[in-house]
Amino acid sequence: MDQYEIIYVGFPIWWYTCPTIINTFMESYDFKGKTVIPFATSGGSTIDKACKDLKASYPQINFKQGKLLNRATKKELEEFCGK
Repeated sequence: MDQYEIIYVGFPIWWYTCPTIINTFMESYDFKGKTVIPFATSGGSTIDKACKDLKASYPQINFKQGKLLNRATKKELEEFCGK
């Protein structure tokens, strides 16, 4: 992780939030000075609660706005990634 400044964290939405394995991942690395951008897929939920939960659990991490990427086009993915 040391070599990365921006980390994209993807997951499926489970009951309006991220699965608990994402918490294990977040606790396994040092994100000091990093920017974390969440993205997700979902059958019907938004990513809003998942992002709020992550920010509340890890206030020391610099989270950027997350995005739901259901059926995203190549152009939408490139825009999301800043390319």
